[in-house]
Amino acid sequence: MKGVNDINKDNNVYICHIETFSDELKERIRDKLSCIWHGAVSSSENQDIYNYQKTLEDFLERYKLQTLDTKKGMMGELLAHIFIPNFISEFDVVSIMKNKEERKIKLGFDIVYYSKNSATIWYCEVKAGGDEDNLEINEKNHERLNAAKRGIREMIESNRITLWQSVLNDVNLTIFNHEKRVDVNKLLKNDYPTCNVGRKKNVLLCSVLYKDLSKKICPNNLKEYKNSIDKENTFASVIIFSIQKETYTKIEKFLENEII
Repeated sequence: MKGVNDINKDNNVYICHIETFSDELKERIRDKLSCIWHGAVSSSENQDIYNYQKTLEDFLERYKLQTLDTKKGMMGELLAHIFIPNFISEFDVVSIMKNKEERKIKLGFDIVYYSKNSATIWYCEVKAGGDEDNLEINEKNHERLNAAKRGIREMIESNRITLWQSVLNDVNLTIFNHEKRVDVNKLLKNDYPTCNVGRKKNVLLCSVLYKDLSKKICPNNLKEYKNSIDKENTFASVIIFSIQKETYTKIEKFLENEII
């Protein structure tokens, strides 16, 4: 993608540097926002009410109500939705970004993916930030990834079946094919706390850093961090995905200017 300097997969470690907010990235957001927010099935079947303009209005209406930290998180999660499937092509998203119950941010798993290659479920936690302190770039990246690790671990260990019930509902909004929907539902039910107590899960830890690109995340440093997570043996498998962008405000202004 133009304006994006990505470092290819290396031992399930990805780094994506967004150097310019290119027209191609803007077009990708226009193309994907409704699917990300409402689900591919729901946005396709309800184009009159879930079109791009109305989705923009819904997204920004909720966005403007949030604290500064939550706004950064929402923009980070949007970037994760855009870039993770773009670079991990085997992943299909089976969850939506919108909170269906009330006009607040979504609780529970940030994003849930289905791997077409291995027929497995991956639970993703996204943590954004970096512009609010002077921590060294790799140190800040570790801090955000550690926060993601704590967050996803707490959710998994909480044994709240409502977390999986929410994703099961999202499957109907994101997957068109009935047989695939059945397969994904079976995998999610296998992860139910009441079905497999203590079952290890596959997780994707995503950091989104809003820091100047004059200093970039070091690939070797991130691979060492990934190795340390693997040694903890907390999860079945782990993917690390780090995104670095100078600021989130350009995306914010872009979305606001898109309102007709």
